[in-house]
Amino acid sequence: MNCVMKKTHPLKALVASAPLLLALSVSTLAMAQNSAPVAVPITQTVPDARDVAYPGTMTLDIDASDVVRGAYRVTQTIPVAAGAKELILLYPQWLPGNHGPRGTLSELVGVQFYVDGKPVEWKRDRVEVFAFHVMLPAGAKEVVARFIHTSPITSAEGRITMTPEMLNLQWEKMSLYPAGHYVRQIKVKPTVTLPQGWTAATALDGMTTAGNRATWAVTDYETLVDSPIFAGKNFRKWDLGQNVTLNVVADKAEHLEAKPEHIDAHKALVTEAKLAFGANHIDHYEFLLALSDKIGGIGLEHHRSSENQLEPEAFTEWGKQEWDRNLLPHEYAHSWSGKFRRPSRLWTPDYRQPMQGDLLWTYEGQDQFWGAVLAARSGMQGKDIVLGMLAAWAGGFTQQPGRDWRSVEDTGFDPVFASRKPKPFASLARNEDLYDPGLVKIALNGSFC
Repeated sequence: MNCVMKKTHPLKALVASAPLLLALSVSTLAMAQNSAPVAVPITQTVPDARDVAYPGTMTLDIDASDVVRGAYRVTQTIPVAAGAKELILLYPQWLPGNHGPRGTLSELVGVQFYVDGKPVEWKRDRVEVFAFHVMLPAGAKEVVARFIHTSPITSAEGRITMTPEMLNLQWEKMSLYPAGHYVRQIKVKPTVTLPQGWTAATALDGMTTAGNRATWAVTDYETLVDSPIFAGKNFRKWDLGQNVTLNVVADKAEHLEAKPEHIDAHKALVTEAKLAFGANHIDHYEFLLALSDKIGGIGLEHHRSSENQLEPEAFTEWGKQEWDRNLLPHEYAHSWSGKFRRPSRLWTPDYRQPMQGDLLWTYEGQDQFWGAVLAARSGMQGKDIVLGMLAAWAGGFTQQPGRDWRSVEDTGFDPVFASRKPKPFASLARNEDLYDPGLVKIALNGSFC
């Protein structure tokens, strides 16, 4: 068969195919639009805290005896409501006195959950990664959590809290709490195993001991987190009067040899604080002090205690350490200014809700003011050195270009996004200017900005 191909003019062929090309173009455009990314809505799966009691009492058992590895091994038992299918546990993130989300979640390892001795499934929340969703089998009455807090063993990893001579146990780093409740509504009974021969100090009440295990009375989770432990093999304490105790651990026993006049200055601090504030609002107070160059530096306020670190020779070379002795006055004053009373937006019902730091300059600045006053009045620091510090701070502000664009109030947000890291051009960036500028602002009746 002979086939003859009929030729078609190219222009006519193009015109004939135009409707098909148009349809394909419209279809391709529609497909491209339909395939563009679409945001997946974020659903809140962690309940907000309510001011209602959590049923039952948690138990928290921490083995803090491994001073070689710096590992705190934890067994925590959490009761669950009848018929519950899921338990949501939170790791503390927003911590009082840290002024930002400082929870050390990366140091929590080996996390496992059990019901009736059998492991149960858990998942980390996809959005709120500090939340653990624990699946509960029928009839579950309690969940047992086991995990390890791997504390830093070098300063590059973070603040060192355990050495062969001492430890600083902070409960929030090695415990979980159930979501949906004010932390003051969650009951807990804590127990800690210490190295043999060590002595512990804390503001917690009702301590009983059995060998190297210490247990305290049932308390609420808020009070627990606010009551850290200092413990060590070289330990000594002094009664400062008015139910205030100075508890000291040291790298070496000889560093605990304080002279009577050194302790008298601390007693005067307690006396001057009551005179300044008019009354004591607490039943007792515990200064927790580490004389060490091995454990990480700290100055952190609590309602009935404070965590402090000074140089090992703070007592034995008293005359050379005056520059550093405003730490305890500052932290003690915080019991009134910052703990007993604080800006409302800095109080939160749990450690999940963010704190709002626009009034941190009053929290820290006012306390810096009273810390300086109490240091001078008690003799912890001489009048000249305190006045010299004030003059140095005020003079430094005149050379700070960051004040041209950033207020003291705005620097209250700095701990959240800057994480207290060093900055290039620090004077222009204006760092976390809450302490000294806040002091000057308060001292000048609010006229300094």
